[in-house]
Amino acid sequence: MSSQALIDANDRLTTKQRYQSFIEQARKAQQVWTLSDEQGCLIIETGDEKVLLLWSEQALAEHWASKDHANFKALAISLSDLTEKWLPGMANDGFDLAVAPSFAGEGTIVAPLDLADELSSGKIK
Repeated sequence: MSSQALIDANDRLTTKQRYQSFIEQARKAQQVWTLSDEQGCLIIETGDEKVLLLWSEQALAEHWASKDHANFKALAISLSDLTEKWLPGMANDGFDLAVAPSFAGEGTIVAPLDLADELSSGKIK
C-alpha cells in the first residue's frame, strides 16, 4: 500500500478503530514510530497531560509531522524497547501516550502501563 493510500485509509477510521489497528500493527511489525529531533522526542501538552505520540507506521508519523512539526523526523522504537524501557520510564515520569492521532489531532490517550498490557495481550481494555 502506498503511503498516501495508508494515510487515506487511516483518516477514514474512527479513533477507536485507529487504536485497535495500532495495537495489531505494532504487534505484527514489532515496532512503533514517534517523532524526534536533535533535542529529543516530541512531547505535546494536552491540558494537564504531557503525551508522547505513537503511530504504527512511519508514513503516518511523517504525515502528522508535516502539519506543524516539519523539523521532526520519524523515529522507530522496537516493541521490546518500548515495553521494557520506554513505558515503565514514562509511567515513573508521569507521561501518557497519544496513540495513533489523526491529522486533526484526535487520538487515544492511554497510560504507559495500560498500553504495555494491551500490546502484550493484544486485547483492548
